[in-house]
Amino acid sequence: MSSTSAPLPTSTTSAISKQRSAGTMTKPDTANSGSPTAKTSKKHDYKGFVAGVFSGIAKLSVGHPFDTVKVRLQTSHEGHFRGPLDCVLQTVRKEGIAGFYKGATPPLVGWMVMDSVMLGSLTLYRRLLLENVFSKPDIRARIPFTSHQPDISTLPSVGHGIAGIMAGTTVSFIAAPVEHVKARLQIQYSADKSKRLYSGPIDCISKILRTHGIAGLYRGLCATMVFRSFFFFWWGSYDVLTRLMKEKTSLSAPAINFWAGGISAQIFWITSYPSDVVKQRLMTDPMGGALGDGQRRFQWWKDAAVAVYRERGWRGYWRGFVPCFLRAFPANAMALVAFEDQPVISGRPPLPTLLLRHHPSPGPCVHCQTATMAVARSMRRTSPITVFLAALLAFGFLCFLLSPSSAPAAAPITDASSQLRREDAAEHPLSPPTKPFLKSQAVRGDGQKAPPPVTHYNLNELTSTSESAEKGERILILTPLARFYQEFWDNVVKLSYPHELISIGFIVPNTKDGNAAVTALEQAISETQSGPIDSRFASISILRQDFDPPIQSQDEKERHKMSNQKARRESMSRARNSLLFTTLGPSTSWVLWLDSDIIETPETLIQDLTAHDKPVIVPNCYQRYYNKDSKRMDVRPYDYNSWIDSATAQQLADTMDADEILLEGYAELPTYRTLMAYMANTKAPRPSREIELDGVGGTALMVKADVHRDGAMFPAFPFYHLVETEGFAKMAKRLGYTIYGLPDYFVYHYNE
Repeated sequence: MSSTSAPLPTSTTSAISKQRSAGTMTKPDTANSGSPTAKTSKKHDYKGFVAGVFSGIAKLSVGHPFDTVKVRLQTSHEGHFRGPLDCVLQTVRKEGIAGFYKGATPPLVGWMVMDSVMLGSLTLYRRLLLENVFSKPDIRARIPFTSHQPDISTLPSVGHGIAGIMAGTTVSFIAAPVEHVKARLQIQYSADKSKRLYSGPIDCISKILRTHGIAGLYRGLCATMVFRSFFFFWWGSYDVLTRLMKEKTSLSAPAINFWAGGISAQIFWITSYPSDVVKQRLMTDPMGGALGDGQRRFQWWKDAAVAVYRERGWRGYWRGFVPCFLRAFPANAMALVAFEDQPVISGRPPLPTLLLRHHPSPGPCVHCQTATMAVARSMRRTSPITVFLAALLAFGFLCFLLSPSSAPAAAPITDASSQLRREDAAEHPLSPPTKPFLKSQAVRGDGQKAPPPVTHYNLNELTSTSESAEKGERILILTPLARFYQEFWDNVVKLSYPHELISIGFIVPNTKDGNAAVTALEQAISETQSGPIDSRFASISILRQDFDPPIQSQDEKERHKMSNQKARRESMSRARNSLLFTTLGPSTSWVLWLDSDIIETPETLIQDLTAHDKPVIVPNCYQRYYNKDSKRMDVRPYDYNSWIDSATAQQLADTMDADEILLEGYAELPTYRTLMAYMANTKAPRPSREIELDGVGGTALMVKADVHRDGAMFPAFPFYHLVETEGFAKMAKRLGYTIYGLPDYFVYHYNE
């Protein structure tokens, strides 16, 4: 979230009217630079900057919790939070009150500097615009929206707006790195610092500088400038409102400052919020490379803007708006209190009066004319009680930041609702364990650990039925992982099947991309496994391949090039078999093969697939995309590996050499098979409709564990000219099993 400064009170004097009524002329004081007027002007030049320091501290103490909720809603994936209240409750439950102040240190320092630069530069630009542009009648007459404010001694509302744009651009060079670091710290959900990528702001800055340099720290600078260009509406509307309230109401000056500042802040956020959402998505996007935080998705501002629309449509640009809107009034009210009270320290008005000295003709006398702005504050000392309360709040917040953030170690808790894991052995040590099975062995009298007991498993008692959840049947989710997508993990976490019955296994290539994927995956796992117990999975295993993949690139076109398919899919078969044989234990009832780029499924995916009680069953894999013709989001088929065989394909296979494979979806091999992808009824789907298949894709493939135990695997060689998942289907059919598909039940692939 961006820092925005408090409404700027402006003072005015009636010097010119007093001088004219008295019939006096003011002499220019060019000889004596130490005159009271010169001293006052010099002393007042820094007032906007000093006021910004107090404004920044006060605003941070009140506004940062709102900002944390806003940023998390803006950058989280669909389903992570149900709304602002759910975000607040989850943060309190998992991280405590301190979770709301994550990332508060950068703005603690940054906002003081940013508000100082903002208010100081705003004052400077107002004065320069008035002296060099709007005080000249010929120029002023040509500028739109100034005709209703003809007095050349006052800066019109449009001038205040232009000054806001200029000040916003200036302060963006300070704001961009501050907000970048703040946003990255705010989306670290783990309460345990050891499980976070960044231990604090200094660590975050040093890692970004070390891996991506100054350019990495300033990621999002252009987005920040776009966002802060909307300061035109903030300062322009503030000036309009102060003028109207002074003329049309009997409110006191402080009340006018409060209401004009609050309403103008709301106007600013209503106009600028979509650009803030895009900015936050760009700043929290993984930077990739040596930082190891995942794969970068957005190269430019436009990429992030398009992604927001593709994911959620127009609603995506307003996600998190409620906490932001609620924050604007209290945060800026506190900033205004601090800003208004700052001049009490010196006992002088808050900002200098702008003096325009006109020299129409040579002579000893000149007219001294005072440039006035909208009056919203009388020259008076504010109550010391208000100053004391604001200072006390700021001091308390500083003490909170400097106090230790980790709670003292508590006594072990054995209640079922505890967030602590028990130290007993896994119930099924071969399936695979949460921790090494031998960790909790009994200790003999001589101090040595006793040998583990012999464990018996009766596979005749193992069931895989249509009532899987009710009967407590264990699910093993297996995923070959080359690139990590946060949406994939979020979707897995949302699955409603009891998580204590789910074990997960990953196999990752030993490549640079694989290393980045493991880093991001481990961070996601740590957040889930340290969260509420009912969200934790029974166990999670990560395997690293002991062979090199034939294709290093993860580019979609390169991966699907026909010349690469035989080597690529044979390698994938080896990876799937390694993962299966390593993780399949004697207690597993079902195996769900879920590709790492499946980012959207029904929450009841496991229950829905097992309810059919079929040995092998696969849903239809589609992809969401933006349809340029209809100018709206649409869906299209993605996976063509689930099919019903054809006589043409069988004849084509008969002409092939023994080592050749028959692929689907390539013009060079016209098989004329019936593809399940085109059998879907998208207008009136019947998700339970079943069809028999001869080949299957592995995007979301549910298999009874006994099918694998009977010998159905993924051939890493041409098996009836088929490999990998299609070869698995052929092997399962040779073992006597029937393969089924669900043409109207959809899962969705990531759109690259």
